[in-house]
Amino acid sequence: MKKTWQKKYSPKKYGIRVGTITLMLIAGCAPLPGGGYPSNYPTNSYPYPQGGTYDPYAYERDRRERERLERERDRLDDERRRLEDQRRELEDAQRRPPPPPPRPVEHCPAGFSPSENKCSREERRRGCQDMRLPGGLGCVRR
Repeated sequence: MKKTWQKKYSPKKYGIRVGTITLMLIAGCAPLPGGGYPSNYPTNSYPYPQGGTYDPYAYERDRRERERLERERDRLDDERRRLEDQRRELEDAQRRPPPPPPRPVEHCPAGFSPSENKCSREERRRGCQDMRLPGGLGCVRR
């Protein structure tokens, strides 16, 4: 019986088997270079944060954060457009010539009243006078 055991479990055969099994176990448990994942595969995939536990509110929280950032981006875009329009208006105002000064207000001399109707020949015989001021205002004394 002793011979059977020695043949079946001889140190030479037994050592090779044990060594092979040990190496397979060690190689199987050892971490692979790069973490064992392809480089484009995220190690902390959603919805599991760094700690590795499931976060049921992560999707909603991320959605709210994206919406907040989008609103902020829209607000900044609106502000940028408003400033661009304001800058353009200032540049246009600098290129335009200034408006002419307002004409002085003309008044008829004492005894005359403003009127665009001239005196007729009959009214002139009776003493009607009319005149036109340099600004174009017509004045009549009837």
